[in-house]
This record gives sequence, C-alpha cells and structure tokens, in this order.
Amino acid sequence: MIYETIDTKFNELALNIKEYFTYDTNKTLFKKRNEIKVITYQSDQYAVKSFKVPHLLNQIVYNFFRESKAKRSYKNSLKLLDLDVNTPSPIAYIEFREKLFFKESYYISDFFDYDFEIRAVFKDKAFEDREKILTLFTEFTFNLHEKGVYHIDYSPGNILVKKVDNNYIFYIIDVNRMQFKDFNIDLRMKSMAKLTKNKEDNNFIIKYYAEISGIDSLILSEKFDFYLNEQQRYLTNKKRLKKIKG
Repeated sequence: MIYETIDTKFNELALNIKEYFTYDTNKTLFKKRNEIKVITYQSDQYAVKSFKVPHLLNQIVYNFFRESKAKRSYKNSLKLLDLDVNTPSPIAYIEFREKLFFKESYYISDFFDYDFEIRAVFKDKAFEDREKILTLFTEFTFNLHEKGVYHIDYSPGNILVKKVDNNYIFYIIDVNRMQFKDFNIDLRMKSMAKLTKNKEDNNFIIKYYAEISGIDSLILSEKFDFYLNEQQRYLTNKKRLKKIKG
C-alpha cells in the first residue's frame, strides 16, 4: 500500500479507505467504470473516487512505469490550486499493489456542493443568466489557457458551477488526464471541441474568446471547426467499433 495525504490527520482515513468506502451510509454520485462516493470522516464530507482495476498489462505498466490515475489526480489538483484554478481541494491518494501488479486506487478530495454542471447551460436555452454564464465561462477557459492548463477531457460534465451572490464560479474535476504547457491557437481550439455541438453557442464562445484574446475570430473559427469535426469523427468511429465488437 502506498499513500500520501495533505495532512497527517487524514492518515487513518487513507489506511482504512476500503472500509470507509463500503459504508452503507455513503451516497453514490457516479458508478460506471469508476465509482465516486461521498463519505463522512470526522464529521466532514469528502468525495472518494475508486478507480477500476486496470487490465492485466496495465497492472504491470502502472506498477513500474506510469503514475496511477489517483496519484495524477492528487498532484494535478495541487498544481491547479497553485495556479489559482478552482478544483475541489485534494486530500489523499491511495494505491494497492500485489507483487508485480497494480490493483485498486483511490483519490480523495473535499466534497464540493456545486449548483450545476455547465452541461445544463448548454442543454437549456432558457437557463437563467445563460448569456452571462457563457460569457464568464469563456473568460474562465481563456484564463486556463493563459495559465497553461490543458485539461484533456474538458467536457461539460467535468466543469462544475457554483453561484455565489450574483456571480458564477467554475471548478474543474476529473483532472488525472491533464498537461501543463504553452498554448498555441490549435491547442486552444482543440481543448474546447468536447464542450457542445450547438453552433449558436460555439459561435458565441468563439466570438467572445477572440475579443478577449486579441486573436482573429475567423482564424479561431476555422481552427475550432476543424477540431470539432475531428472530435465527431472520433466519436462516430468509436460507436462503429463498439457495434462490431457487439
């Protein structure tokens, strides 16, 4: 077992994470390939993400050559907070191994009681303060790019929104697939291609992005359309492959 905590007061939680994760009182937030639960520890609530055990080859890869998703989530969250980018505060990561093989891993963060995902805004044309939210979201995205934060899965379900007074604050989650690098125009537009297929919303975002960045809107539109089409081709091919596999 390997673990790291943000504070020694969480060591007991890390050491007994499997037990805490299985309590009947836990609330499940998500359960597919990975599972996320809300647990209570010392009267406070935390989000715990349990990562699926990798397939056999990756068990060896993660054991010797690659950092686990749990560890990357922890390290990337610390880096984001250093850059003044909102993400739920990291608490710990825990890894379990059996000889040559990497097995279970967990990532713990503060539980963030958000109001909605940005997905809800894209889906609902009548969403309250919709234009204001999209404007602020574009500014948030531009600031991520300026700080060199490349969230590889920058998708609507990974962007949480909290209304504070008359303002909207954005948080990013699922940060294990992330790089920190200088952004050129291509990477700026590629990073936004998973947000929405709605042309009107994309035009609004790209136009305002051009305004605050000083980059020509036609250049941005051409680049964005290229990466949006590339993303759609990828998803189409992925669906076809699933049908072939049955």
